[in-house]
Amino acid sequence: MSKSKKQNTDVKAEEMAFMNATGKLEYTLMNDYLFHVVMQRNEKVLRGLIGSLLSLTQDEIVSVELKNPIVPGQAVGDKEIILDLMIILNGERFLNIEMQVNKQKYWEERSLIYLCRNFDNLSQGDNYSKVMPCLHIGIIDFDLFEGMSEFYSRYRIRNIRDGRIYTDKFGINVLNLKCIGNATDDDKENELDAWARLFKAKTWEEIKMIANQHDFAKEAANSIYAVSSDEAIRLQCEARERYERDWANSYESGFETGFDDGFKDGYKDGFEGGFKDGVEQEQANTKREKMRADEAELKLNEASKQLEAALKEIEQLKGSKA
Repeated sequence: MSKSKKQNTDVKAEEMAFMNATGKLEYTLMNDYLFHVVMQRNEKVLRGLIGSLLSLTQDEIVSVELKNPIVPGQAVGDKEIILDLMIILNGERFLNIEMQVNKQKYWEERSLIYLCRNFDNLSQGDNYSKVMPCLHIGIIDFDLFEGMSEFYSRYRIRNIRDGRIYTDKFGINVLNLKCIGNATDDDKENELDAWARLFKAKTWEEIKMIANQHDFAKEAANSIYAVSSDEAIRLQCEARERYERDWANSYESGFETGFDDGFKDGYKDGFEGGFKDGVEQEQANTKREKMRADEAELKLNEASKQLEAALKEIEQLKGSKA
């Protein structure tokens, strides 16, 4: 066998290495750390996902710039926004793709906050016409609204009377992994149902079944296999799952996070009053500072009285000696 043929065979074997894997996955693509690393390492997979989510051909995807790459294996803390995929598409459109599978109270408000932050993408002095269109895409695995079972939802600002869209530069899409069975013909044509099954796959057998039917899944499966072999990345995947479990347990136990409290209070009066946790914390800090200030003032007053009394006593002693 020639050297070039052997190299081609080795590359092909490496690309299909996942075919030898069996059993349960240690971490699925619903793990936001694994999701981010796989999409960051393999642009073909990321392009495939974007094409399916936006109904674009690969020829229409000219460039994909990931604005927030992470160092694989490096800890990122517990802030979910770090693990969103913040992307500039074709140099003219901002995408924020979020993998969020645990129930998030006030998720609607939170996604709006993320969207608004990203939509504010003008530099100082730029004309408003230069603002880049911005789309937040949430991949979730919980019921967003009671009684709603849509698989892929698209939300835009529109006139409530005639349905006229106010702007096409600002929107939120939601892919609900709980509702794969409700995928439309368009969703299936864009392979979104296959992507959803890939995200939820828990065994290598499931992944191989999807890969046999969809080319993008072969590329994704190989990346999952390669990334999952990295001990440092596995440790961070475990850290993320532990964080999510702790968060979910506290949520189920009735303990609202400061993040949730913030939205609860802030949005109650249309942003007036700010985040509840921030307000309460500031009030608590202010109260403590006031108590310290009051105590210091009392001590100062007491010291002043003592000093005044001492000075009077000195004056009296001087007078008696005179």
